[in-house]
Amino acid sequence: MIQKYIEVKIYIAKYSCTCSMEQAYLRKIQMSGGSTLIVSLPKEWVRAVNLKKLDEVLMVPQPDGTLFVMPYKKGVANEACIEPSSQTTADEIIRAYISYYLAGYDTIRIKFERPSPELVQKVKESIRRWIVGAEIVEESSIDMLTICLPIHTNLPLKNAIERMGKIASAMQKESLTAFIEGDKSLAQEIIIRDDEVDRLYHFVVRQLNLAISNPLTHLSLGLSSRQDCLGYMLVAKSIERAADHALAIAESVGTLKINNSNIMETIENIGKLSNELFEDALSALLKGDTKLANDVIVRTYDLVKKIEDIEVRLLYPKYNVPFVILIRSVLSNVKRISEYSADISEVAVNISVTKPRVTIDSISH
Repeated sequence: MIQKYIEVKIYIAKYSCTCSMEQAYLRKIQMSGGSTLIVSLPKEWVRAVNLKKLDEVLMVPQPDGTLFVMPYKKGVANEACIEPSSQTTADEIIRAYISYYLAGYDTIRIKFERPSPELVQKVKESIRRWIVGAEIVEESSIDMLTICLPIHTNLPLKNAIERMGKIASAMQKESLTAFIEGDKSLAQEIIIRDDEVDRLYHFVVRQLNLAISNPLTHLSLGLSSRQDCLGYMLVAKSIERAADHALAIAESVGTLKINNSNIMETIENIGKLSNELFEDALSALLKGDTKLANDVIVRTYDLVKKIEDIEVRLLYPKYNVPFVILIRSVLSNVKRISEYSADISEVAVNISVTKPRVTIDSISH
């Protein structure tokens, strides 16, 4: 048997285990029979993930030139269990649930300790309100089992982000309309709609976390590289925060009667410019238009300067304190939405760059 040795650097996936091991190993490839290349797996990793003879491993070539290796085990679901005490509030339970959901768990079980019917009902309502794809499949007086459906193929990542953006954009427009017209019913609709943005935000973050931990997921999400996950995470957070600022404007409707048409006209014009920036930023991201993205960044700086000048003029003595506080609050929210548009545009520019191939100059043996 002729053996030829070739040096190769590969990454070994860290499987869920409690052991401690190096994350990278250096191996030499053996050539057997003139055509077959063989590389040995680190024994520490093999033991940690409980692999044995004839077991299969999944190898996924990455765009950056690396090779991702992980155990191939069908039908293995990750389950998390939340065991709240009788003193744990519904909000604390939901926060824990969302944390496991975002981390990518397939099954989440809640084992209550003498819960009140009101607490269980609030938990169920919150799951339906803030989580996409979670189904309650088993339920008793002290136990609730939910399965998080793998629905990312039915709602692609970019479609979810686009949908988030459209809802947030509509919230911005309508919150300013409600503020200018004093329309409390319209403001209430905006408050309700914020829940949908939160649901989509949780869904997007879950998919991105799965993509970071699983080399196959990012391909099915339509991402060219797992490095892009960080950018899209920032985009999702920027959209969610922009929606929160629109919500803050809606919540201020009716708190003070304003009889100043000049100020209202200024807010309306500033709001339109801010919303145009937001929609252009999303368009630049989804279409990969770096020219538009750079244009949004420049226009954002100009608009922010204009808003800050208006805020200074509000300090004139002719305006009373409650009026100034309210108007500055609205302008501040509009300004933050504009700044989030610049953040989204920066991501659009960053992910347009071709990612370099990974090189490692030194590695532990």
